[in-house]
Amino acid sequence: MISVAMAVALRAMNRFFKPEKPLTFSGKGAMIKLADLMVQRGSQRHLLVTDSFLLQNGMLDGVLDFLKSEGCDVTIYDGIIPNPTFAVVEEGVAAIHKGDCDSVFAVGGGSAIDAAKVMAAASTSKKPLNKLAGLMKVDQPLLPFYVVATTSGTGSEVTTAAVISDTETHKKKFFVDPKYVPIAAAFDTDLLVSLPGPMTAATGMDALTHAIESFTSLARTQDTERDAATAVRLIVKYLPDAYYNPSDEHAREMVAFGSFLAGNAFTRSSLGYVHAISHQISAHYNPPPGLANAILLPRVLRFNERACAMRFAKLERMLQGNEALPYAPGQAKQFIKRIDALADAVYIPVNLDDVQQRDFSAIAKEALAEARSSYAVPKTMRKGDVTKLLQSVSTGSRAVSFA
Repeated sequence: MISVAMAVALRAMNRFFKPEKPLTFSGKGAMIKLADLMVQRGSQRHLLVTDSFLLQNGMLDGVLDFLKSEGCDVTIYDGIIPNPTFAVVEEGVAAIHKGDCDSVFAVGGGSAIDAAKVMAAASTSKKPLNKLAGLMKVDQPLLPFYVVATTSGTGSEVTTAAVISDTETHKKKFFVDPKYVPIAAAFDTDLLVSLPGPMTAATGMDALTHAIESFTSLARTQDTERDAATAVRLIVKYLPDAYYNPSDEHAREMVAFGSFLAGNAFTRSSLGYVHAISHQISAHYNPPPGLANAILLPRVLRFNERACAMRFAKLERMLQGNEALPYAPGQAKQFIKRIDALADAVYIPVNLDDVQQRDFSAIAKEALAEARSSYAVPKTMRKGDVTKLLQSVSTGSRAVSFA
């Protein structure tokens, strides 16, 4: 019943607060095009939010030179870490005030983008940072906010949400508001091709998780279903090419578009148990971005197989290229096997060694609470289901059997 109530609430919010997709640039030179747009819109003092790897490897030299040639001042914050904390956001806000910045420009993956979103909000807010956590808590317009996505996983460049960890407890705090959608986003293939193979795989499977959980959400709409299905098609087709041929710009761009569409879908329809559980795993063990979702996805698909048989079958027929085929019970199993095969093809591990039995109870309790409060899931898990799933993650077997 809780999932149904959540679905009704999400549909109502979408009706009255439907977020717009940001303007997008893609291909070679997309980052410079985005920077030019910022300047033409009147921004002259930018906070550049990024990580030290991109900065130190010279990957941002071109855009910094461009902004300098346009007479802009750039304050750089490169303290982004995986699963950014309140302390990271506070450092960024201090940098905004010190540089008298009039815009925020994020270049990086989901961690950089999420942190930059909240920096842009907290820098103008009359509230303390912790009071911005939650649903519709933004009280002032954000600083103009722009994004260059360097990974293809979180979809944060199009979502209304950011996830920031409490500095002391490491628990995830959700910041959700339509104002968090950036003005514009760029997918620059010169940056995308630099993504290492393991991160390409994990973030790609993360984006696929967004798409599937949106497609099966009880709060889905025709629009979110269309975007989620297209995202599944793009990621399943192009992720192996991006993994095995990292310089394939077309494959990189298509996976990025898939991530973008999946992000747009789930921000309006909600996620599911893959994310509810992975958020707790990340809080306890801090695995690489996207990896926990990639490992959990095949197991949660098996949990949902009966409840989502028609949905999985519809995706399988689409991927076979014959959507006119009638439904057959075996199609859902074929879809799950297809996702298993994709995970194997890009070398997603079957287990996480760090996951310890002593933490199962706490992870299960927190995951179930998150799902109850936030997601319109198609089938309700119990504590025993989460424990069984975590056991399989610890031992390395995807073939979990649920009652």
